[in-house]
Amino acid sequence: MNEHKQLHLHEWWHSSLGEFVTQEEQAVLKTLDHPLLGYFFVQVGGVQHHYLKTNQLISQSMVSANGDVQASIEALPFKSHSIDNLLLVHLLEYARDPHQVLRESERVLAADGKLILCRFNPWSLWGLRRLFSWQDSVPWSGHFFTQTRLADWLALLNFEIIEQHKVAFRPPFSKAKWLVKSRFFERWGKRFWPFFGGVSILVATKRTIPLTPIKQPWRQRQLFPQPSFVSKLITREKSDGPR
Repeated sequence: MNEHKQLHLHEWWHSSLGEFVTQEEQAVLKTLDHPLLGYFFVQVGGVQHHYLKTNQLISQSMVSANGDVQASIEALPFKSHSIDNLLLVHLLEYARDPHQVLRESERVLAADGKLILCRFNPWSLWGLRRLFSWQDSVPWSGHFFTQTRLADWLALLNFEIIEQHKVAFRPPFSKAKWLVKSRFFERWGKRFWPFFGGVSILVATKRTIPLTPIKQPWRQRQLFPQPSFVSKLITREKSDGPR
């Protein structure tokens, strides 16, 4: 993502529509079917924390322009297999190489770690708005990937989708008053067209091969590499992800 687009996306998150999306996503993350356990929780993207700290999640970090860590989303500065839960907030839509973002996510996640993806749904009123909008402005300038394509990419990286949620059924009005007046769409959408929410939240687990339970070795509670290795480019030894 270039700096110009990143700046505009940062500004959009502070708009009425951006704040509405954040609130809807936060509400879902607080009530996931599968609890987020482990020690390290990292959020990449967004302008505020989507997930509140709990007793199970002791260490939380945020990678963004105004977060705890500033880094490229295609090359995260974390040790391999060190993160228990990784949240990507609308990154694939604007990434230069979405495949590499997913490969990097697989690299830094520990065995059985959870990957949470927040993304815009092309099969929705939001996707329809994108088709009839100037696609040089955010959020409509992003690529809204279909669920089928995303599921294929994740399967190639040995991720298993364990839950999905749809929110934001109301039209993507830019004015706050119209967002309030159209809130009845949320109730109708969840009941009559549950697959067509404007925002999709997907939770996938990184599976190891073989899939038999094995005892995990004790992991040192350290998220970043040792200083002597920081200057070394962090890459996967072998890429098995989609190209």
